[in-house]
Amino acid sequence: MRKPRIYCPKLSAPSYKCTNIKQIHHLAKVLRLKPNDPVELFDGCGFMANGTIGEIDKAYISFHVGDILLVQNPYQKSYQAIIPYIKKENLIYSLQKLIELGVNSILIYKPDHLDQSLAKKDLSKLNLRLEEAMVSACEQSGCNHFPAIDYFDDLKECLQSTKLNSDFEGLFVLDTIANQFIKDHEILSLKSISIITGPESGYSSAERETMSELGLRSLKIGHYVLRAETAPVVGLSKFHSLFGEY
Repeated sequence: MRKPRIYCPKLSAPSYKCTNIKQIHHLAKVLRLKPNDPVELFDGCGFMANGTIGEIDKAYISFHVGDILLVQNPYQKSYQAIIPYIKKENLIYSLQKLIELGVNSILIYKPDHLDQSLAKKDLSKLNLRLEEAMVSACEQSGCNHFPAIDYFDDLKECLQSTKLNSDFEGLFVLDTIANQFIKDHEILSLKSISIITGPESGYSSAERETMSELGLRSLKIGHYVLRAETAPVVGLSKFHSLFGEY
């Protein structure tokens, strides 16, 4: 049986105490872990350790922690996804899959064509849910490196941000009306890749003008139109394949 993975933001040896109520409930009530059960602990910054459960209490769970090791990111390239706010569950799905594929950074922007289900919502609350989903995805997938996640009021603000991983040479717009497919000979020398995807209703004319003024290249990633939540996942997978990083 696979050992449960547990996020420990301040991982330390030889012992660690978890006081997160949600985490305690999940470990004790859902997974039904008991003292001396083996676990894997990680801090989201690349450090991990094997351990065992010490004491289980309503207010805390203690762990016996083994040697803490630094685990290198397995991917040679740096990957960034620039994605829009879409329906909550679809956005959470997309974020989880991007993390499973090893994305380094996620920039989330509010599109001009915002889904009506989000029009009157407080997006900061959704942001908190996304960060919880990030932890869950890393626990499940074995990823020890949290991606950086940043939020923007619109695409233009996002593209003017210092949070962009690459210069515009490595920044690609994934677009249903693009004529060019991804070609390996044009990107193999790049050290970082950033991809932009749009919402279900597509990019607005203002967003297209912003990207055009920056001279960004548009790419087509398939013969069919993909859903907003799957487009960045498929796009990142294709770049992985071209670089031989499976």
